[in-house]
Amino acid sequence: MNAGNQSVISLELNEVNFDFIKLYIAKGELPNFAKLLENYTLFETISEKHYPYLEPWIQWPTVYSGKSYSEHQIFRLGDVVETDYPQIWEALEERKLRVAAISPMNAANRCESAAFFVPDPWTVTDVTGDRQLKQLYELVRFIVNNNSSSKFSVSVLSRFLLAFVKTLRPQSIPQYMQIFKLASKYKWARAMVLDRLLADIFIEAWKKTRPDYGSIFLNAGAHIQHHHMYECAAYSGQESNPEWYSKAGKDGVDPVLSVYKLYDQIIAELQRLPHTRFMITTGLSQTPNPKRVFQYRFVQHESVLRRLGVEDAHVVPRMSRDFLVEFPNAEAAAKGAERMRQVYCAGAPMFEVEDRGDSLFCKICYFGEREAFTTATVGNQTVDLSNDVVLVSIENGIHQSIGYHVDTGFKKQKGEDRRQIPLTSLYGKTLEVFAVEEAA
Repeated sequence: MNAGNQSVISLELNEVNFDFIKLYIAKGELPNFAKLLENYTLFETISEKHYPYLEPWIQWPTVYSGKSYSEHQIFRLGDVVETDYPQIWEALEERKLRVAAISPMNAANRCESAAFFVPDPWTVTDVTGDRQLKQLYELVRFIVNNNSSSKFSVSVLSRFLLAFVKTLRPQSIPQYMQIFKLASKYKWARAMVLDRLLADIFIEAWKKTRPDYGSIFLNAGAHIQHHHMYECAAYSGQESNPEWYSKAGKDGVDPVLSVYKLYDQIIAELQRLPHTRFMITTGLSQTPNPKRVFQYRFVQHESVLRRLGVEDAHVVPRMSRDFLVEFPNAEAAAKGAERMRQVYCAGAPMFEVEDRGDSLFCKICYFGEREAFTTATVGNQTVDLSNDVVLVSIENGIHQSIGYHVDTGFKKQKGEDRRQIPLTSLYGKTLEVFAVEEAA
């Protein structure tokens, strides 16, 4: 245990922008964020300079390992399972500390005896927890990977509702009611339901197991910023979302403030847990996109690939427009890659295809209006894919290398605004909390 005999809670608020938070605080919002920034140092973390590396599935492995992209070489979501470098949980476990995690992005569960470990919905790794926790994870994984669809089966919804009721904390009911009211009108609020649920799971599991270190990763803020930053009060640019895409701005509803308020409440609840040192990390942050970009995802990946002439393919959906296509062997994968590279939309290749031997990592790389899918081509053949794609987002927010970190172990100095540190330093900083020296 660390010198202060405290456990550590690491709240990972993916890509949240603390400059936006300060603007909302100035308007009288977010009292718990305000207390943190009033009393503790705001660290500004700096990650990669090269834009293709400014992806959360690249930078969160950096947070968990202390390694830059050039060192860990993880470029795709889910690829962490092919690596063996130590992450923060194993490093602390080796020092006889008990660890836990809820939904860490692109992290592998290599723990020997974690109090609980629930991976993100896109990374195929073990779940550590009781039967109910494992069942809930499988349901969440299915729902997240089909979030762009407008409907779910009665069976899936009923199973999720049953698991939700079993997990429900009575004190969270008022906030759930607020979120459900938003979700009944605005699709983006669905993501807030999941983050509220993950926070409840973490808090109850923490109380039962009392680990020395536990992390919880929440993604609704990143999701909503990407889709709806143009509609928030912190945005001062000229872009706007069309009404067919979102009516929140017209209705006077601020999507970004809504999710920040959820996080403000979760911060208060986590800080009430006894004998804990509290940290917040964002990895990256988002800034407004200067142009309108459309992103799409297939409704049924495998059926579309069959229509395009890609045979023997098994698809593992990843986040947003990404997907992994698995084949029986490298020869079948090579044929699949050749076929997919023949698919064009609006006169340009529709897919970005990365050959991995017996699998392909693919993404839809058409970003224009949906109508172009009606005249997609495969060689000399025209194919209408307009009913096979669903709009994921109009990308309002884009990544920037600046992230943020707050630690209640660092009192704010008089006159201090913020300090800059490398993102790679957070791994060692966490080890130091427990008076652990990183092995040479």
